[in-house]
Amino acid sequence: MGRRSLALISAALLIVSACGGTTAPVPAAQTAAPTKPPRATVNVSIGSAASLLYLSWDLAAALGYFEDENIDVKLTYQAGGTQAATALLSGSADFAGNSLDHSIKAQLQGKPTKMVVSFARQPGVAIVVRNDLKDKVKTISDLKGQTVGATSIGSGTHLLLTYAMVQNGMQQDKDYKFAAIGSSTMIAALDKGDVGAAMNSDPFVTQYVALGKGFVLPGGDFRAEKDTKALLGGDYQFTGAVTTAEYIQKNPDVVQRVVNALVRANRYLAANPAATIAGKLPESVTGKDKELYVKTLDAAKGYLSADGIVDPKGVENVLKVNVESCKVNPATLCGNVKPTDKVDTAALYDNSFAQKVKK
Repeated sequence: MGRRSLALISAALLIVSACGGTTAPVPAAQTAAPTKPPRATVNVSIGSAASLLYLSWDLAAALGYFEDENIDVKLTYQAGGTQAATALLSGSADFAGNSLDHSIKAQLQGKPTKMVVSFARQPGVAIVVRNDLKDKVKTISDLKGQTVGATSIGSGTHLLLTYAMVQNGMQQDKDYKFAAIGSSTMIAALDKGDVGAAMNSDPFVTQYVALGKGFVLPGGDFRAEKDTKALLGGDYQFTGAVTTAEYIQKNPDVVQRVVNALVRANRYLAANPAATIAGKLPESVTGKDKELYVKTLDAAKGYLSADGIVDPKGVENVLKVNVESCKVNPATLCGNVKPTDKVDTAALYDNSFAQKVKK
């Protein structure tokens, strides 16, 4: 190699050295922060206030799960499931917290709705009776001649009550009277003697008994697996989050985000002690006696869904109750389903959203 070549190489090395010696390393690509989905407002109509059967809505809101999904959820509480279903079908609500019965009715009306999250795999309701009837009413059969209440005509509790009465040899308006007494006004209706007994969910049932006003009727406690199986032969897909097929088609992303929040709430309910859960909820949900609420919630863990998946066999049981109730009470309950109607039970729910929620 000539002197001229060596000189050129030396000069080149000096230039590189002056510039920092080596080419600066290219920084590793930084992981982009996840982009929030666009803000969405979702209106929800719920079939009863402060019911454990719809607790996932309240808990998801209290824990900030809807906010995590960038959703502004507006919860409205109705006197019963019938009113909640009306709000959903009219378009004033995007979702409902309701029983599956109303999806059967909607399908037959050509306005299909689907349950996308399960809240309860058993009815989670019970028949309470006024204390002054304790010596007279000891079984469901003893309700003959009484006026018995539920939240509203055609509600899930009305249907289940009718079925329970039929299984004990009684028909509405022939052997007993029925009264629609709402949820928030149920205690007043019992206190005034408008009804001798009523069917409702917790925390109402436990709180009413704790007040010393009444008792749970033996054989009529469908919060318990024993009485539920005796009446229905298995699980009963009662309540959940429901929306219209049209809303799912137009807003699948929003539906997924709502389901994400609700399934997280279901999982939180299953994984945490009742006292911890109650501590996250406002007094408007728990009532003033939080200790009593904790006992109520602890007992409910057996029938509340842990994963949000709708049970197909439980759906079949709901259809059975609807059909049988219509047979004996055509005047008020065949608006839901007639024995001759063809119902596509698989179209009443959609588990695909709940199945996509990350563990």
